[in-house]
Amino acid sequence: MAEPLTIEDMISRYHGTSRQIWAQHRYRGTGPSFFKVGKKVFYRKEDVLEWEASLRQERTNELPATDGKSA
Repeated sequence: MAEPLTIEDMISRYHGTSRQIWAQHRYRGTGPSFFKVGKKVFYRKEDVLEWEASLRQERTNELPATDGKSA
């Protein structure tokens, strides 16, 4: 199993994001799947890649997915 990504990894990977933005994604269910160990949040790389793929668009006038996850 690959090393899970931390919040710091996610902030580094997606410039302009913050802890608060990732907390909102978790609260709303619009971000990648995650797991917690105690109070620390982790993301599996596979889940992040799947989430990224669900956000792909072919045209600028496409409506984004409402929940950020693939159907």
